Amino acid sequence: MNYKPVEDTFIHQLMLRKIPLRMEFATSASKIEELPSPDVPEIAIVGRSNVGKSSLLNFIAGQKQLARVSSTPGRTQLMNVFSVERDTFRVIDLPGYGFAVSPRETQAHWAGAMRTFFEKRSPLVGILFLMDVRREVTEEDINLVQWFLAHELNVLLILTKCDKFTKAQLGVVIRQRNEQLGLPTGMVVTTSTIQKTGLPEVMSGLAGLLQNEPRDL
Repeated sequence: MNYKPVEDTFIHQLMLRKIPLRMEFATSASKIEELPSPDVPEIAIVGRSNVGKSSLLNFIAGQKQLARVSSTPGRTQLMNVFSVERDTFRVIDLPGYGFAVSPRETQAHWAGAMRTFFEKRSPLVGILFLMDVRREVTEEDINLVQWFLAHELNVLLILTKCDKFTKAQLGVVIRQRNEQLGLPTGMVVTTSTIQKTGLPEVMSGLAGLLQNEPRDL
């Protein structure tokens, strides 16, 4: 099936958008072969377990139950695919990395499966990399972001749970994260699903990622 890029008009509208997107759950997959046909751009959501990936998805979609929110780290172990604006593009919620409640063999399996996904999934045009603003950056975080960049995957860092921080404090954290992770300026967004802040910035970030061409794999 032919790849259908996002139209420039849609990207321009998304840059200015301040309301949630129309999103629907499409399917779950345990391996790359079970994913939908690679015919539209895809953006992956990556982050540690319990960082707030499901809450962010619900926030972007303006829904409460689109993605299941769990307080148990490592609960989601499938690739959950969401169709956005009638399949204009897709968002794929990936299992959290670094989860501690699953057996070591399961962690090893997912490490291999995720590597295959990132290396072989041709319509993948960007990564939403989620980090809890209250947590320090680890070497694992740095290595993962640098690995994405080395594989021509653009990364938008989304700092979650920012409701306890002032604007001045967030400004400091943004500069620190840019430097620590080696991201270009402007690729960090702060959000709070409790205070409902950061949605326009996330929309603009998504529009930026969707301007990227699919990789020639």
